[in-house]
Amino acid sequence: MFIVNQNNPVSSLSDVQIRGIFSGRITHWNEVGGEAIDIKPWQRPENSGSQTAMLAKVMKETKLMPAQKTSVATAMGEMVDIVAEYRNTHNAIGYTFRYYATQMHSNKEIKLLAINDVAPTVENIRNGSYPYTVDVYMVTREHPTAETQKLVDWFLSPQGQQLVQDVGYVPLYPAAK
Repeated sequence: MFIVNQNNPVSSLSDVQIRGIFSGRITHWNEVGGEAIDIKPWQRPENSGSQTAMLAKVMKETKLMPAQKTSVATAMGEMVDIVAEYRNTHNAIGYTFRYYATQMHSNKEIKLLAINDVAPTVENIRNGSYPYTVDVYMVTREHPTAETQKLVDWFLSPQGQQLVQDVGYVPLYPAAK
């Protein structure tokens, strides 16, 4: 999902606008309904799960602009450039997985953007109306052991689905209350 500073007046972007921003074709927020300021797009490290999902699900055939870099010192004292982490400035936009934004790095200063006017709610993600999702699977052998089957059954139970939701993922069906 895409994140911006909570004070950014933009609350929804289209697929085309997202691709335009992250390809470098759209460079000012007023081009997408915001203020007349530069857009600061932040990316994730190459080969990370969120970067892989961004390329496959969002950008598709559109090339990403070069990522912003920052220099860091290695243990050997050398300076290397790495992809800079998201900074929640007034003009920033970034992307991450839902559980990072809502659980691991919960931050009241960010806003989750709707895509094509579809908010990234649990229900919209579950029913498929939110366009950018990644499925997470539980895989077992063809004939799981009794202990493994108990674990699978528990994850599919109302309590298991509640845990899935509590840690920031979207359960298969509404969790127990």
